Order: sequence, then C-alpha cells, then structure tokens
Amino acid sequence: MNKFALKSLVAAVVLAAGSQAAMAADGEINFVGTVTDNTCPVVVTDLNGSAGAGDVGLGNVPKTALANVGDVAGGGAFTLTIDTNAPGCSVTGKSATVKFLSLSGNAGSSGQWIGITPDAGAATNVAVQIKDATGKDVQLGLESAPYLDLTQPLRFTANYIATGAATSGPANAKAAFTVDYE
Repeated sequence: MNKFALKSLVAAVVLAAGSQAAMAADGEINFVGTVTDNTCPVVVTDLNGSAGAGDVGLGNVPKTALANVGDVAGGGAFTLTIDTNAPGCSVTGKSATVKFLSLSGNAGSSGQWIGITPDAGAATNVAVQIKDATGKDVQLGLESAPYLDLTQPLRFTANYIATGAATSGPANAKAAFTVDYE
C-alpha cells in the first residue's frame, strides 16, 4: 500500500470515528415483541346483510341525527370469526383481544375513532365508533375486552358518532384490525 492510500485510509477511519462520537444520545429505545407461529385467518361478517365481503353497513342517517358532538346514529353489528381449522391455527386454551387502526384517518378529541374517508363531497364531523361485545368503546389502538371462547365469532357493533354538526354526504370509513392471542 502506498503512503497516499495509507494516509487516506487513516483519515477516513478518523473521520468515521469522529462522526460517531459527535452524535450524542439523549436516551434509548427498546423495541420488544414476539414472532409467533400462530396464524389464524379471520373472516369479517356483517350481521346486517351487507353485500360486500369485509363491508359493514351502518345505514343511511339524517344529518339532524348527528347535529351535536357525541350524538350517535346508524349502526350495525359484525363479527370476526377465527378459522380454527386452518393449518397452524391453535387457539386451544387461549383468549384474544382485538385492536383497530384507522386507514381513513382518526377522529374525535383524542383521535379515538375512525375518521370518514376524505373523498370529494364526503360527510364531515362524523366518525365511526366500534364497541366490543361488552358494549365498551374500542378506541383506536387500544384492546377490546378479552374474548374467551375463540370457537365462537367475536361480536362487535359500529355506529356513527358526531364530532361536530354533521354535514351530508357519503360517510365511508376503513379500518384494519389485529387479533392478539394470550
């Protein structure tokens, strides 16, 4: 190795070491979780007879029914059914909780409900609220009450909730969910 190449290598090492030392840390973050082998397909069923797979009908409601913050209107029931016969799915002796995440934006004073998809002409000041089988509001990112018998469908209800005086228009929303087994 010639002297120029050696000096360049030494300079590069010194610079790299110096840039690492210049970066100060204010704290640490530990990311924790688990990778499991439990894969269970889940089927969404609208108990109101909606036509689309994965759709839950909330009905047509007049904007006057959602005139004030907290007014509730419309609604429907749906289930999440775990396919316990699927290969690799083992729920024996387990319970489950469900968490929802909005795919159309968050709504409510603390972002606790599913926002309406911001399509042209969409209703405003309206959100979708989900409740578990105990009637508890399942706020976004928080767990439902535990479901103990996973051989039965996990029951939920959904309704519109006003975040202000509602305006008329399509009121569609979209959410993802996770089922956490314990």
